[in-house]
Amino acid sequence: MININERISSKIEIDYPDFATLPEQVKQKYESLPTIVNFFRMLGYSPGAYVEVIDLTNAIFKKLTLSDYHKELLVVQVAAHEGSEYEWEQHVSIAQTAGVREDQFIAIAEQRIEDREVFSERERVLLRFGKFILEQGKAPGVVFKHTLEYFSVEELSDAMIVIGFYKMLSIYIQTFNLPIDAQEDGNWVKK
Repeated sequence: MININERISSKIEIDYPDFATLPEQVKQKYESLPTIVNFFRMLGYSPGAYVEVIDLTNAIFKKLTLSDYHKELLVVQVAAHEGSEYEWEQHVSIAQTAGVREDQFIAIAEQRIEDREVFSERERVLLRFGKFILEQGKAPGVVFKHTLEYFSVEELSDAMIVIGFYKMLSIYIQTFNLPIDAQEDGNWVKK
């Protein structure tokens, strides 16, 4: 039985599921991961979606038309907008590897996406597009058409998938209060 102080505490602590008790395809997917981060552990509570979410994660990392650089600008933007420390920390080294500079991290954190000294016109257009989606749930037609002057329809479709996926991750991660995964020299510590 939960005591009253635990019931009214805002602290969330849920143990990771036991993957030995999960369906075989979930166990196999989990065991095949090159690096197992806390999100992948907690996701075991959704065995019906586990394989597909991991496959979508892999597609976002490996198969988009949108460049890794532009993808990471959007991921950092989502992390800043959502206040997701986990996503921000997880993507610092990934985004740096993709070419995101320190001044760009700072500008995104400070909501200075219009800073011409930090972002090119193409980058500002993409970040404006992302801002509309995050704040209004869509990019108005005029904004969408203007963004199409800089990015293909395929790239913008990818951009919306990235924004939506990382917003969902942010909700999931922050609600479960997942701890940031251990990193050493910019790489996750494999567990």
